[in-house]
Amino acid sequence: MTSTGPEKHSPVTIFVDGTSGISVTGTLDATTIAELNRSVTDFFEVTDTSDLDMLTLDLSTVSACDHAVSAAVRHAQSVCAERAVALRVVPSEAVRQVMTARH
Repeated sequence: MTSTGPEKHSPVTIFVDGTSGISVTGTLDATTIAELNRSVTDFFEVTDTSDLDMLTLDLSTVSACDHAVSAAVRHAQSVCAERAVALRVVPSEAVRQVMTARH
C-alpha cells in the first residue's frame, strides 16, 4: 500500500538543555502545548537541578501561537515556583503579541 499524503511532522520542536532550559521552535497552540508542559515538568524530574537558580524558556523562535501559550507560561511559572527557581521567558514577536493582547 502506498501513502498518498505527506508525512506528518509535529508543528513544534522542543529542545531540552539540561543545564539551562528549554527552547521551542514552531507552533504553540492547543494541540502542542501539552508537549511543552510535559517537557517543563520532566526537566525537573530528569535533570539534576540542585544548582539551578533560573530556568530559561526560550520561545524566541516560536513562529505562531494562540492563547494556549499564556497557559504554558503560567504552568512553567508554577513548576518553577514549587522548586524555588526563577523563570526567564524569551518571547518571539508572535508570543509577545498574544501575551500582551487584551481580551
